[in-house]
Amino acid sequence: MSAPDIHAIAARRVHGLPADWQPRIYGCLDRDLGFYLRGAVPIGTYSRGPRKGRPKWAPLGQLERVVITADEVKQARICWENETGLCSHCGGSGQQVKSTGINGTTYRECGACSGTGKALHLRGVG
Repeated sequence: MSAPDIHAIAARRVHGLPADWQPRIYGCLDRDLGFYLRGAVPIGTYSRGPRKGRPKWAPLGQLERVVITADEVKQARICWENETGLCSHCGGSGQQVKSTGINGTTYRECGACSGTGKALHLRGVG
């Protein structure tokens, strides 16, 4: 399991977006103001060619822009961990990406859960 997109989860919860809404562009606002995401519900998927199976998006001008704060992201992380019981940094796999390159992807032990894959509160920490 890959790590969840906590920013997208926070945006869906805070702004009441549909479950199939996906961010396409991520950005950071000044200092402690938070993050912005621009996204939409994909209008379909590509059926052939090199992008086969990937989402098909509306033009950039039609993407919805939402702003979320760091506290909202933190709250979404806590809620996701409570719902699943898994570490939100590694998605429960116990591993994080160390590097990606021409020779493939290498992984390291997740620093947040020490490789257990469990949420902090389930390990008795904090």
